Amino acid sequence: MEIDIKQVLLQLLNFGILVVLFTKFMFQPILKILDARSKKIQDGQLAAEKSLKEAAGAEKKQAERLAEASKKAAAIIAEAKAESKKLGVELIAEAKNVAASELLKQKEAFQKELENEELKLKGRIAELVVETTKTVLSDSLKPADLKSITAKEIAKLK
Repeated sequence: MEIDIKQVLLQLLNFGILVVLFTKFMFQPILKILDARSKKIQDGQLAAEKSLKEAAGAEKKQAERLAEASKKAAAIIAEAKAESKKLGVELIAEAKNVAASELLKQKEAFQKELENEELKLKGRIAELVVETTKTVLSDSLKPADLKSITAKEIAKLK
């Protein structure tokens, strides 16, 4: 077996050409595709990290807004309670004033009615006294004496 140098050189030349062709037409594009894919993956990871940071920031802002809204709601509720308490006290005071005023009016009306009834009663008593005195004394007194006694009694009643 003999080694033909020409053939080995041609084989080496063919192999070199194939390596150059494969490198140029296959290996370089595959490396470019892999680099592009690697870059896309890195960009995706960076974008995901950025999105996570933004989401965490947004969540933090949301929590702050929620806390602030809770504080404002608590303040509004406290203010409403104080206002309602104040309004309740005012309404109770006003109701007491109205009730006292109505009670005073009712007392005055009752007092006037009582006075009117008392006057009617005094008048009726005077009439009864006159009638009774007239009946008892009609036999023993003269009409002039009867009038003077009646006038005196009426004056006493007034």
